[in-house]
Amino acid sequence: MLIKEELLMNYGAKIVNFTKGKYVFKENDDLVSYFQISTGTVKIVSEKKAGREFIQNISIQGDCLGALFLFLKHPYSVSAIAMENSRIIKLEKLCFDLMLKDNPKILLDLYKYTAENMHYTYLMKGFASESPSEKIMNLFNYLKKSKPPTDSYQVFLTRQQIASLTGLRVESVIRTVKKLQNLGILLVINRKIFY
Repeated sequence: MLIKEELLMNYGAKIVNFTKGKYVFKENDDLVSYFQISTGTVKIVSEKKAGREFIQNISIQGDCLGALFLFLKHPYSVSAIAMENSRIIKLEKLCFDLMLKDNPKILLDLYKYTAENMHYTYLMKGFASESPSEKIMNLFNYLKKSKPPTDSYQVFLTRQQIASLTGLRVESVIRTVKKLQNLGILLVINRKIFY
């Protein structure tokens, strides 16, 4: 948890439930709140014309959504969409500002969180010169690192989402996953990928 739920609630936060596919916020919306995922998964996307989207990031329990925009005073430049039924903590901007003023250590935590996200962004941009296998394995390594250590990690992404995150075409993802499966690097059971 980036910021303890109890602290957020003490400053007036509310729990909002989002069903799969619902927007937490949309690109170009005005900044009004700090959001933190209590349970669930949310994708951060740039939306293109003709309904296409580019997934910038996938946020999980404990992650905050759009916090940096609260410091910029610009509208959101991305959208946040629930990938599954999710509980999101929502704290109005004025209350968020007061909480930061009263608890300056949170700024350091936000800074560390931002640095980790920038690392992820640079890692993803570095995929440009890699083979499809390397791109997919690097993505899976990054996702697996964010979970408790286990022998096998189930990848909770569709082939389309993997393609969007790596800059590959869906067909390339399907072929590459099959190739990695044949090499014994991945296991696919009932269309679910285990790494």
